[in-house]
Amino acid sequence: MTYYRDDAHGYEGWEGSNQRLLGCIPARIQAAKARERGELSDEQQIARLAAPWDKTDTPSIIQWDDKWRDWLKELADAYDILRDFGKLPPIWDIARFYGYSLEELCGTRQLINDCTAWGVTRASICLAIMQRWLGAEMQIDKYNPSGNYAYSSGYAPRANERVPDNGRTIYAAAKAACEAGNYTVADIGEYRGVSAYTPSMIKTAADAQQRQTGWVYLGDGYNGRELADIVLLSLRAGRPAIIGNTVALQDGVEVTSDLVPVSRVVGGWGGGHCTAAVDVKKVNNAYYIWVYNSHGNLYKTNTNAPAAGTYITYDGLVKYLSGSYADVMLTTYTESPHVTNTNINPEAARA
Repeated sequence: MTYYRDDAHGYEGWEGSNQRLLGCIPARIQAAKARERGELSDEQQIARLAAPWDKTDTPSIIQWDDKWRDWLKELADAYDILRDFGKLPPIWDIARFYGYSLEELCGTRQLINDCTAWGVTRASICLAIMQRWLGAEMQIDKYNPSGNYAYSSGYAPRANERVPDNGRTIYAAAKAACEAGNYTVADIGEYRGVSAYTPSMIKTAADAQQRQTGWVYLGDGYNGRELADIVLLSLRAGRPAIIGNTVALQDGVEVTSDLVPVSRVVGGWGGGHCTAAVDVKKVNNAYYIWVYNSHGNLYKTNTNAPAAGTYITYDGLVKYLSGSYADVMLTTYTESPHVTNTNINPEAARA
């Protein structure tokens, strides 16, 4: 069966399939042509500049500055053109295009105080999916947050040692994703809410380092609106963020005048909590931010969106980041073993 693409009409697929697949992304077309020439795609070249490491290196957390703002704005403006023409589906539809369930990949509910690790792993997985959509040959894996959580305690990991449940700030968890990488379910098993650094984690440490994630840290000195603008800019550019804060998302959803189901931002958590902001929708020039929580399926709608996450308005995001404290880390690029295929979308025949 022959793979074909009609750039003029936005069709692509396998000959005889008679099926229109999800949008026609220029970056993916460029990536296919680059591969034919034995070159890196534009997105891969940008990623190399953004996070210049491989599995033998230890990436560092980058500090936010005007250079990053300008780079993200350029990407965001380009992706907004795709959004305006309906060519950039939500992250769960992109995952489904490749034969994955985002809810299966990312899990639903934390069992211990490991929300930071949940935020890191979810942001890393969603970024890997986006990178694949934009042309990188990514192997998409299901992560177990326990590995990141145990490593981020700030203690030297030793087999069977149960470490105190402290020190897991979002900075520490992101640093663990830089240094230790992300642990896959295939390596250490399904999530069971374990905080100890186990022998299986030690055994697979080298494999975890093939899945390092780079981050940009915002630091102190930003108010809620400034943080909201930066998070929104990062999401518009296809880069998820993790948010540590004291303001809560209300259970359930309500529908806006743009017919978008959203949750209210209310009150406080009664303590700190970490969530992942992984996607954004643009409707009538208004942006809606999709936040992935780890408290279960609290946001059920009649859409295809996983019920563990919810849209909030821009004003809701400002409020979300305006509590007694808010820490934000932006993703840059996540590593993953590469797959080798002759076609940019090998699963197209199954879509």
